Amino acid sequence: MAEKPWWETDPTILEIRRRSDEELQRLADAARPIDDSPDPVLHEIWSGACVRGLRMAREKLAAAREDYEEAVLKARRAGLSWGEIGAVLGVSRQQLHRRFRDRD
Repeated sequence: MAEKPWWETDPTILEIRRRSDEELQRLADAARPIDDSPDPVLHEIWSGACVRGLRMAREKLAAAREDYEEAVLKARRAGLSWGEIGAVLGVSRQQLHRRFRDRD
């Protein structure tokens, strides 16, 4: 059996190695962020926040569409042309006419 090299059993080197290992472990533990935030999937299951958010967005979108249609029809009743309304809304007069011609 081969004899170990002297540095593997030297008490001074072993102590330095032990202290270095401890220091590295302490630094690693200190650098590791502690994540105590709840899991996003479990948070959603418990709170239902995403589902409520989607429902609110759907309701706001429906209300915005109603406001849009009402504003277009009100502008037509006030005498604005499809081209004038389209210029304000950033859409073509043809698109507006196609969408609202039966309600004009």
